Amino acid sequence: MAVKTREVSRDERDYDTTQLHMAGHGRTLHRDYSAHFFRWSFARRFITREDDVLEVGCGEEKPLSKILTGGTAPCVKNYVGVDLNKLKPSNAKRLTFHGEFNFVERYKELLKERGGEGFDVLVHFEVIEHINVELGKKFLKAAYECLKPGGVMLMSTPCYDGVRHAANHIHEYTVPELQAAVEKAGFEVEKRFGTFMDIKHIGKVAPDFDPSLQDAVKKLRSALGEYYDNDALSCFFAPLYCDHARNNLWVCRKPLTAKKGKK
Repeated sequence: MAVKTREVSRDERDYDTTQLHMAGHGRTLHRDYSAHFFRWSFARRFITREDDVLEVGCGEEKPLSKILTGGTAPCVKNYVGVDLNKLKPSNAKRLTFHGEFNFVERYKELLKERGGEGFDVLVHFEVIEHINVELGKKFLKAAYECLKPGGVMLMSTPCYDGVRHAANHIHEYTVPELQAAVEKAGFEVEKRFGTFMDIKHIGKVAPDFDPSLQDAVKKLRSALGEYYDNDALSCFFAPLYCDHARNNLWVCRKPLTAKKGKK
């Protein structure tokens, strides 16, 4: 019997403005919320004190900006955050926020502010699934235009499996579908990581990077399961199983020799 899909959830809106709120943390240890912390930590690996960073969909609480500039030694040169929702301005020298900002329509304003110079790193976590698919193509192209040659785009989004599609998401992408869109925009995909997964796959299928480790992973999952709950294990093991993950984080590079997207 054919599996009934929920294509109806891929609705006709242009944008959805759902965002993450810190007040939700601590009330539940759901894998989806926990995965956000690890994504922000991962993004920090790509950012140095010499880098200019643009985050699209930073949210009203701007968690990544706080991670990058908190403490005595900020690890970013300049950070710009934009969001469709309202944002409070910042007086901090390194931080600039633009609220009620439609990135697809207004990205050139960001470049104009910088004298035409692009950013070193562009981050958009859990954003593209909240955008109409046709505007998503424009979104990726705008991201490409906003990066310096050699710059990195870090993107996370659910992996649509033809069955599960969140009600507040406009268009969840299959992995091949999104890869094609990213490459058409001009990017090179360097790496994909799972951010959370269904625990039923842990140890029952081979990890992506080394099939010989399947039994070792199964034993490790059992040992860690004596302490960690399933939601934690879902996040810890997901990077080993990007093709079996419910959500992927993509590392994409704008080539040093800038090229136009595929026609």
